[in-house]
Amino acid sequence: RDGKALDRFLQDYFDGKLKRYMKSEPIPENNDGPVKVVVAENFDELVNDDSKDVLIEFYAPWCGHCKNLEPKYKELGEKLAGDPNIVIAKMDATANDVPPHFEVRGKTLQLSSAFTAQPLPLQLMKTAACLLGGREVSDFLSYLKKEATNPPIVTEDEKPKKKKKEEL
Repeated sequence: RDGKALDRFLQDYFDGKLKRYMKSEPIPENNDGPVKVVVAENFDELVNDDSKDVLIEFYAPWCGHCKNLEPKYKELGEKLAGDPNIVIAKMDATANDVPPHFEVRGKTLQLSSAFTAQPLPLQLMKTAACLLGGREVSDFLSYLKKEATNPPIVTEDEKPKKKKKEEL
């Protein structure tokens, strides 16, 4: 109790050796799905990549709006899976610290723009309905066509062609 521990702590602080505490889920071992899972520990790597536009949903697992959005958001991820310039991502905002420049209040979708890796002005991203005008995949795609640095490259589902019935 001679103060040496405090001196070491202060010296480490001023030397920049201390790591800021950040609440984070573990980084997923497999993150190859159509919607990338972002946690606090991999946020910079995935979201602040200045070579890509990243549409990220900050959600809460118990949120009804978030649960309703999930199938459409996954479908969007599937349609854009072949696009090297756009990432569709999600982060559980109840289990991870969200960087301060991303303001999360309620259901929130934000686009981190390529080249700047900064979120677009908050008035553009308050809620999915405000952001997109709706919650359909077509609304997401229209928004990305308008706001993304590069136009989205959409992979269309190939539906099997129906065979015409032969007349007897």
